[in-house]
Amino acid sequence: MNRRPRRIGGVSPLEGSSSTTFRPVRIGLLRCDEIFEDLQPRYEGYQKLFTDLFSAVEPGVEFVDYPVMDGAFPSAPDEQDGWLITGSVRGAYEDEPWIHDLLDLVRDLDAARAPTVGVCFGHQVIAQALGGRVERVETWGIGNRAIHVDQREGWMTPGQDTVGIFYCHRDQVLELPAAARHLASSAHCPLAALAVGDHLLGIQAHPEFDAAYAEILYRGRYTSSSPPGVLEDALATLDAPLHRVDVAGWMLRFLRGDTDS
Repeated sequence: MNRRPRRIGGVSPLEGSSSTTFRPVRIGLLRCDEIFEDLQPRYEGYQKLFTDLFSAVEPGVEFVDYPVMDGAFPSAPDEQDGWLITGSVRGAYEDEPWIHDLLDLVRDLDAARAPTVGVCFGHQVIAQALGGRVERVETWGIGNRAIHVDQREGWMTPGQDTVGIFYCHRDQVLELPAAARHLASSAHCPLAALAVGDHLLGIQAHPEFDAAYAEILYRGRYTSSSPPGVLEDALATLDAPLHRVDVAGWMLRFLRGDTDS
């Protein structure tokens, strides 16, 4: 298979009518972790986080949960309309059976040109699977940080040169796969977004985080574990301009194949 299995959210005729309508979008959520336990009472989990985020762009987007960290993998690249790989506290380079299986799945999705977006760990997994290099770095990537668009593409609508999104990572993509192109950068993270063809997109930041979520996560996870000043600096960014819904729109347009300028 050398083309996308199908264009997500495609149009289909209404029964008994010559007119058309968009059918619901179904995205397979390749879930690589649970969210921080202090956040679960309010946010439940990644499925609700991404459903709420994408619903702010377009009502009716459905996420189908695949807890891959527990060994629950899809049977075929076209089992859903598209795919989203979540974040994780694990490393894309770790020697874990489920991570090896996920890397194999990414290679299958690439071969099938199945529309896929990776967020944070998911971004790193795309790079690692296709020959890039991912490593732990000294920089603590937390806070709402500016992402600068270095290569504008047609699906980046509304068009902005800089967007603010929350980060939460220590690992980074340090070398792109040969087939990938560099899309965006942040001051602390030179390879903040990548793409392969018109079917794989990786974003290091977390558009699913709102400011309240980020504050609970940062305080809960980094109060005692981060170097002096790191947490305070991240908390100082909570009220900075946030463009997570705009970026979610980019992601959905990419998954749809809306790549025209």
